[in-house]
Amino acid sequence: MSATSHKSVPPSPEETIDPVRARRAATPVEFLGWLPVFKRFGNCGTHPLFGHTAAPPAGYKFVHSGRAAADDETLPLTRVQRITRAFSALGTSVTMFAQTAFQFGVVRSLVTLFWFVRLIVGLIRQTGRVMPAVRFAHSRNFQSQVMAPRRVELAFLTSVPFTYGQNPWVIEIEDATTLFYPFIQNGQTAGLNVQQSPYFATVKALLETENCRGIVTHMRSTAEMIPALFRSETIARKVTYAPLGVQLPDEWQTHEEEDGTVNLLFTNSWHQNRDSFFLRGGLDVLEAFDVLRRRYPQLRLTIRSGLPRLDERYYRILESGWVRVIDRFLPTERMAELQRESNIYLLPAARIHIVSVLQAMSYGQAVVVSDGWGMDEYVEHGRTGLIVPGRYGKVSWADHEAGVLRENYGPMYATDKKVVDGLIESVSLLIEQRAVRRRLGHAARADVQTRFTPDQWNAALKNAFDKARG
Repeated sequence: MSATSHKSVPPSPEETIDPVRARRAATPVEFLGWLPVFKRFGNCGTHPLFGHTAAPPAGYKFVHSGRAAADDETLPLTRVQRITRAFSALGTSVTMFAQTAFQFGVVRSLVTLFWFVRLIVGLIRQTGRVMPAVRFAHSRNFQSQVMAPRRVELAFLTSVPFTYGQNPWVIEIEDATTLFYPFIQNGQTAGLNVQQSPYFATVKALLETENCRGIVTHMRSTAEMIPALFRSETIARKVTYAPLGVQLPDEWQTHEEEDGTVNLLFTNSWHQNRDSFFLRGGLDVLEAFDVLRRRYPQLRLTIRSGLPRLDERYYRILESGWVRVIDRFLPTERMAELQRESNIYLLPAARIHIVSVLQAMSYGQAVVVSDGWGMDEYVEHGRTGLIVPGRYGKVSWADHEAGVLRENYGPMYATDKKVVDGLIESVSLLIEQRAVRRRLGHAARADVQTRFTPDQWNAALKNAFDKARG
């Protein structure tokens, strides 16, 4: 491994003052990913995908001006609340309202209750269906909506439209399935007629409201499918697409190692959910490594993941040698070091994991990914990585006619011979031909430097915000 670095030059006083003035003059966008309700969807508000909010587009700044609950204010449901909830379709029990009003104020709670009722009435008028409207509004979580700040010019939501529509809002999504959460969930849409769901009209009505100002996505497939799914010109006009970008690290893997060791890296999702080990293709990685390590004694595998319960066979593979399992938290510096020392990144996942892929590419690793939905939008087979067949059409695929991302995660809990064979073939090529490994890694990093940049992403996000503000 070799590294490139740049000397930093101290900024001039003018350069120091100008950013401060610019931030003060910037239009605030209220980031709502911190609301407790987002913890229900994998705590998505803290996902690295939304790390771009730390460097907002020109003329804007992301702010967190609401009052978050402290650790001891998680507001668990009492037995009385659970009973009340079971018998009340409206969901906001007297007990819960009183508790919320005590913590956040009566006026604030009453105003939020007004927006809750207004949302229900509006959805009923638009859809003609009462219970789906009530259940949908209830799933937005009253207590979280009370915590949300009032009278903001523009709010920014992450993945799920957890809002009563109190303020104008823009949402960033990867796929349209998350718009229907918790009533329709990822991995369960393979044979589902989404348009026949009682919540389809509800979500459509919410997205057509005036206060829904934009839908931003980093997936071209999603941008193309949303108009087909909702068949609404109003919603289609709100969609903005741009490839996501990540920062380019100064130090990276150049594939100039002298000892001949080849390091493979497999990582779990950022939240380290052990179940994601399966969804990211962990079983296929172990099966492939069991074959590869016999052929290539210089091969090493690092698994950055907690391990779920596995069959005894996989524990034997793990214990047979040259497999390192890191199941603890890694500081940023240590994670960067792990990325730099890795030659090949393996991700035979059910679908795209955008931050993982882009980070591996930015570090110049030769990426080997599955053909799961979305991978080919960021990895070009034979130029910036290798794509292994076996997922598309079986585990995930785009149904452009219906406008639906079809997913069936069931097969991910067993090995797939087609995927395993593809991994063995691809990794063997990269081990035996370092020039190919170097070419793919350098091309991948070059794409991050020129195509998948924060500047290009921010330019599109700025356009979306400008349009949202009229």
